[in-house]
Amino acid sequence: MKIEEFIKNFENQYNYRVVYVTQYGSKLYGTDNPNSDTDYKGIFIPNRDSVLLKKDIEHYNFNSNDNNTKNSKDDIDLQLFSIYKWFTLLKKGETGAMDILFSLFREDSQVYVDAEFTKVMKENYKRFYNKNLHSFLGYCVGQSKLYNVRGERFSELHRFVEYFNAMAKEQGDEKLESMYPQIEEMFRKENYKYIQFITAPISRGSGEVKEGVYVEVLGKKFLGTVTVGYFSEKITEMEEQFGNRARASAKGVDYKALSHAVRVIDEVEELIDNGFITFPLKNRAYVTSVKEGRENLEDVMNYIDKKLNVVQEKLASSDLAERSDEAFMDALLLKFVGEYE
Repeated sequence: MKIEEFIKNFENQYNYRVVYVTQYGSKLYGTDNPNSDTDYKGIFIPNRDSVLLKKDIEHYNFNSNDNNTKNSKDDIDLQLFSIYKWFTLLKKGETGAMDILFSLFREDSQVYVDAEFTKVMKENYKRFYNKNLHSFLGYCVGQSKLYNVRGERFSELHRFVEYFNAMAKEQGDEKLESMYPQIEEMFRKENYKYIQFITAPISRGSGEVKEGVYVEVLGKKFLGTVTVGYFSEKITEMEEQFGNRARASAKGVDYKALSHAVRVIDEVEELIDNGFITFPLKNRAYVTSVKEGRENLEDVMNYIDKKLNVVQEKLASSDLAERSDEAFMDALLLKFVGEYE
């Protein structure tokens, strides 16, 4: 069965309108090989009645391989998002959602296109993303955590855990925000690059977006309403995970995951520098080489670490919008959903 038939079956089953589907993954990035399977991601608009009755779905997944085995080159993996869900993910800077947005400019990867939808999105693409790229950076930091037990990140985490736990011995049941003044004093005494206060959305669902102050530790965010004890436990676990992993040996290394980290960190840098992400990837030759395990692990980790430093500095001083144009996005939602009964 062809991808167009899967899409038509979905539309008939749910009475939703699919407006965009693109090849995704290696075939979008330009890192595929003759044995690569085909991933697709796309956007649908639910009908108005299902939205009003709160019976609409946020996403839909289909995989032609039902044998619980690795996909072959002939398998199809399709993931569709409602337009509302996609907009929500874009506002959060979610990696996959951003890739779908910029795939709109690579026409040879597209398999299902609604002309009006793509025209509006392409003409206004800068209104959908913002400076909140912690999802991108968090993934790269996560890969660095898996294989990097040395360097300044581990040293900084170790110092922070030691100082914080010493201060917080008797305050386990208090809210983390009660410790914000002490944490701020720690930041004044020592220059922390990878542990910081950030402001990010905390609300979910519909309604006005609210923001809260988080403590971000190597890409992982902790809201001030969690307990001091919980925060202490989690950052101690993070430190232990660092200490239990070795970077020296390449045995068991997930080079595919590392190639995604390389890809993502370069995507973020291009977005900060140019307000755009290019597909196929500009650095696809290097990403492919990492993916196939042809690069030295130490060199790859050094590449990621150095890029993280550069990108975090660029992001701090970038002129990207602080927030997506939510009024415009809401108007689009009303327009597209309202037109589809």
